Amino acid sequence: MRGVGLLAGLVLLHVLVTAAGAALLVALGYLERRPRALVLALGPAFLAGIAVLGPALILLLVLGVGVGGLALLIVDLAVIVGLGSIGLRRPPRMGVAPPSPRPDVVLSRVVLAAVALYIAFGVSSLINLPTSFDDANIWSLRGLGIYFDGRLVDGIFRNPDFAYVHLDYPLLQPVLEAGFFHAIGKIDLRLWHAELWGVFASAVWTIAWLLSRLGGSRAWVVPVAVVALSGTALGNVTLGDADVTMAVFVGCATLALGLWIDSGERRNAILGGLLLGAAINVKNEGLVLSVAVIVAAAVVALRGASPARRRDIALAAGIAVACALPWQLYVSRNAAAERATPAPWKLFSDPGYFTDRLSFLWRGLGQVAARLVEAPVWGLLTPAFLVVAISLLRARARRPVAAFYLAAWFLAALGVGYGYWVTAIGDLDAFEVRTGPRLVLGVALIAGAGLAHLLQIALSDRRAEGPLSSDPVPGA
Repeated sequence: MRGVGLLAGLVLLHVLVTAAGAALLVALGYLERRPRALVLALGPAFLAGIAVLGPALILLLVLGVGVGGLALLIVDLAVIVGLGSIGLRRPPRMGVAPPSPRPDVVLSRVVLAAVALYIAFGVSSLINLPTSFDDANIWSLRGLGIYFDGRLVDGIFRNPDFAYVHLDYPLLQPVLEAGFFHAIGKIDLRLWHAELWGVFASAVWTIAWLLSRLGGSRAWVVPVAVVALSGTALGNVTLGDADVTMAVFVGCATLALGLWIDSGERRNAILGGLLLGAAINVKNEGLVLSVAVIVAAAVVALRGASPARRRDIALAAGIAVACALPWQLYVSRNAAAERATPAPWKLFSDPGYFTDRLSFLWRGLGQVAARLVEAPVWGLLTPAFLVVAISLLRARARRPVAAFYLAAWFLAALGVGYGYWVTAIGDLDAFEVRTGPRLVLGVALIAGAGLAHLLQIALSDRRAEGPLSSDPVPGA
């Protein structure tokens, strides 16, 4: 009977989170209110549900409101009802894509079915893994604290003795973990790894779903498959770390903003802002990468932009800030939550510290480059992304979206290099072996999402109009 209760709890958890995400997608006009459309969007709806529920729960914790099983249910139902009512009051704003050839339609369905099987296979393979040091001391420690007390108890979250476990790290993954344990009615740190895999696989599904809606070429399947089968990402999930969770939110957000730059649809900007907010609430690195992505989008999109475009990017940035602000304010008032990486504005108060460590910046950027081109991990993903993006800069009609992905990737890589530059690391050689591969996950996901979208654009254009041309577009 206990096994039945555990299974029922898991089903209920995923139904509720997915329903919240589906309500968001319907409200934004992504999703038709038809059973088949809902089934095809289960992965994206689950990921969107986490993105919209997580910040709300973190806000309650920061305000001192208890977040137990009942509170989780109330917040979830409130989101479903609120967003669902918006979606029901207006029809979905679905763009009309040109009809795709039958082989492309079949391939699209095969890809989505493969993603579903991929999730099932991964979950079944990851249900009995041991708990690693970082998971036990950073993530699950706080997840268990929230599970037992429902609050940010001072004995954990403001305890100077726990400063070594990065009390400044955001709370989205611990909040998810606490909710997971409430759903199954017990603590099971090994089963939790399967849930993290589900989050990662849902992000892969989301990328495939967003791109499959565009019609045209399905060349994006290749880079999406490379991301899905990455040994680095899989290894991070098996350790219970949060790097993959953060990276997939950044990757999906980058794709959403790329779609916004290409199409001008506000819903893509809103979705991108929500996903960036989720990334910021997973890890501090998510803040750095999210700033890189939003700055790239703003610089590229605002050049000669209409007032509507300016409002869209301001809305996306505002959503991300609103999602991140509660935890950042909490950390700013928490003496035990020491930040290991100095903020950029400290350059003005202690410029000597930065100039003395310039060699670490070059070493960090070298590490980023080396990790991104490791054949056993990412194959030719990053080089292919750079080739395709730079090539599309010649096509005037596609220049903005290509420039956005290039700028986001470059600024994200600089962000990782900044971490090497200013963070005091004791044994840098050991740090690079242990931590280096996961530091570039977010940068790699930006490249993967960018390459997938740009391939779809390039080959669809070629199919419709012939070879890409660098000649000006008439009337542009």
